[in-house]
Amino acid sequence: MGVKQVFYRQLSACHDENHWFACLQQALAGVTDEQANWKREAADHSIHEIVNHLIVYNNRCLERFKGEPVPPIEEGNEATFRSGENRDWSVTVAQLTTMMDEWLHIIDGTTESDWRAPVHGESGETWGTVLANMMIHTSYHIGQIVFIRKQQGAWDMEEEVR
Repeated sequence: MGVKQVFYRQLSACHDENHWFACLQQALAGVTDEQANWKREAADHSIHEIVNHLIVYNNRCLERFKGEPVPPIEEGNEATFRSGENRDWSVTVAQLTTMMDEWLHIIDGTTESDWRAPVHGESGETWGTVLANMMIHTSYHIGQIVFIRKQQGAWDMEEEVR
C-alpha cells in the first residue's frame, strides 16, 4: 500500500468509514439542532462549534493544497469555533461533508511524490505531514463529539465501533 492509499484510507476513516473509532458521519448521525448547540458549561464547545472549527482548518488545508491563497486567521484559534455560528446546523453538516468528499477526490488524483513535496519553498514541512496532522486533529475532535453525545445521553452504545 502506497502513501496515497494510506492517506485515502485514513481520511475515509475520519470521514465516512468506521474503523477503530467512529467516523464523522456516524458521530454526527441524527444530531438535532438542539443537540448540536448544547453545552454542559458555557466555557465548553458545542458540537456545532467543533464542526465549524473542523471546517475552517480542513478547508484551509484543502485550499492550500489546491494552490489557493489562504489568509492568516487574524482573530485566533478560538474564532474558528464561532466561524459558522449563524449557519443552520444542516447547512454546516452539508458543508463539512462536501469538503471532506472533495478531500477524498483530491487524494484520489494525487501521486506519491505530491505527498513528499514541501508545502512551500521555505518550509521543510511536506504535504504528507500536513495531511497526517489534519487527520489526527479531525479524529481528536470526533472523540470530543462522541463524548458530548454520551453526556447528552444521545449516543447509541449498540452502534459503538468495537
